[in-house]
Amino acid sequence: MKKVSAVLASFAVMAVLFLSSCSKDNSVTPSTTTTGEATSVEVDLKQPSPGNYKISKFIDTGDDETAQFNGYVFKFKANGGLTVTTGSGQVFNGSWSLNSAETIMTINIAGNNALDDLDDDDWHVVRITNQVIKISANGPDIVTFTKII
Repeated sequence: MKKVSAVLASFAVMAVLFLSSCSKDNSVTPSTTTTGEATSVEVDLKQPSPGNYKISKFIDTGDDETAQFNGYVFKFKANGGLTVTTGSGQVFNGSWSLNSAETIMTINIAGNNALDDLDDDDWHVVRITNQVIKISANGPDIVTFTKII
């Protein structure tokens, strides 16, 4: 009888441990990005997180033209403002906006040829997170802004 009680007690403990490890949480787990020694959690957003970004990829009509934005800092503001500082210190002001469905981003900025390339398309939103803004247009044009930490 003592053996049966011990087996039942062991079974009960295992059942409690098993059931406590189960969860009904259906939330999406954010992805984790590791760069060097820093680890950051990437979370999907409906609009750009305010802050400073650099262009980490710019494909214009199939050509990689990322280098023309070396040293540029794009400051996305919560109110739709956009300030761009070039590597030589020139500052240009513009704006960004999303359509009501948050699927099209419009960037209004002028000042030099590189910025004109950003201004000439209505960009389809591929993904917006707290770390990146990925947009594309026909051509194939692709822009990836990466947040500067």
